[in-house]
Amino acid sequence: MTENIVSKIEELLKTFEEGLEKIVKREKDLAEYSIELKKQLDLIGKEMIKEACELIDESLKENEERKKRYEVVRRDKRGLKTIFGDIEYERTYYKDKEGKGYVYLVDIVLGIERYQRIDNAVKGAIIERVVDMSYEKAAKEVLGEDRISRQSVMNILKGIDSKELDEIQHSKSVKGEKKVVKELYIEADEDHISLQNGKKEIAKLAYINTGYKEEKGVVIRKELKDLHYFSSVKEDADDFWAKVGKYIEENFEVEKIENIYLLGDGANWIKKGLEWIDGAEFVLDKFHLTKEIMKIAGGDRKLFNEILKALREKDREGFEALVKEKMEEVKEDELAKRRIKKGRRYILSHWDNIVLEAANVNIKGCSAEGHVSHVLAERMSSRPRGWSEDIAETMVKLLSLKYNGFELMNVYLEKIKAKKSERQEVKEIAKGIIKNGKRVRKGTEKWNNIPVIANGKVNQLRRALKSLISCSFYNAGIF
Repeated sequence: MTENIVSKIEELLKTFEEGLEKIVKREKDLAEYSIELKKQLDLIGKEMIKEACELIDESLKENEERKKRYEVVRRDKRGLKTIFGDIEYERTYYKDKEGKGYVYLVDIVLGIERYQRIDNAVKGAIIERVVDMSYEKAAKEVLGEDRISRQSVMNILKGIDSKELDEIQHSKSVKGEKKVVKELYIEADEDHISLQNGKKEIAKLAYINTGYKEEKGVVIRKELKDLHYFSSVKEDADDFWAKVGKYIEENFEVEKIENIYLLGDGANWIKKGLEWIDGAEFVLDKFHLTKEIMKIAGGDRKLFNEILKALREKDREGFEALVKEKMEEVKEDELAKRRIKKGRRYILSHWDNIVLEAANVNIKGCSAEGHVSHVLAERMSSRPRGWSEDIAETMVKLLSLKYNGFELMNVYLEKIKAKKSERQEVKEIAKGIIKNGKRVRKGTEKWNNIPVIANGKVNQLRRALKSLISCSFYNAGIF
């Protein structure tokens, strides 16, 4: 086994040096060089993963503690899809002497489940990409032409409990001292997604921030401070806002906040937040307000400005007069009349929540529409697709995690690791084989005999390789 790795490392180093020479002679460009190196590195990776699995299996087989508790039944082959490509390794099947069944000990030590055919690193890498691209593209980007089916990617997503994603996010958000701020902004909007049953569903999005970042008291660019996202398809409004309220309580000195503004388009689920966020004041966001003014004014810029002035001055009579004047102007145009009535009804129903900068300098504009487009819509609704409700819920929570700064591959692997449970005797055997590393060390000694490493000119590459091969797999952290 080790001889295969040695020969492939020799090929890699030869490719490295010959490739450099050809680039200098302009016989090859960097792209061609990179492709060749990638192929060689993947081959080495597959050999090393295969050998690691089989060395551990052999160490378990020779372990005295194992011999007391498990007897050998047979040797089987197992295929596994890794980030380097497909591998096949041999493993030993054991019978528990106490009658507790049969087991592949090496799979338990490696963290591989009974019917698993795709390594968790591959699954994590796909999860990291699938929030940005289709199932097929995500699989191809991770595995190349060795890609898995669309259904396999869906199964990976189905295996994620969306509630656990909330728990991971929450557990890492409540660190350190609570923030002290005067104003807190909660902005909310929704994306409309299509389900597989043909129905439409809303994906709720809310995010907390403490205003724009400033340099020496001046807003240089409109980048929000202390930004944190929340999203859900399946949660009802009460559960959703309870989670937001809990986050605020655990991350901010609530009693020191002078103003909390909830900005949105006035949807019932958004206003529900007022029941969960103590002291919050609802403000109709300007984006939706502007759309409704345009419905009334049509293309009349003068009328648009007059309506805006009436709203700024809280002149309800003046606003009504302007609407009436426009209704008379359109006369028999029923479509225009319906549009104007709709805009008027929307504005009047939110009259007390219309606040423009001139009325309150603390309130900035709401940018929720843009955030919905950037965080949710690009993946969830911008192209025709039908989601299952469960996968949609998982996807929007993964998107929130991503934009809250989490590495999704790490999130996935942490979730898998947290679920692992081993029988105590297997843990003890695993500890025992770490001490018995003679077979591994004997194998890696051969690597030092690679001519290009042993005899070549000392440079950074050779130093790195010597450092790598001087360590056993066990010291490298398999356990």
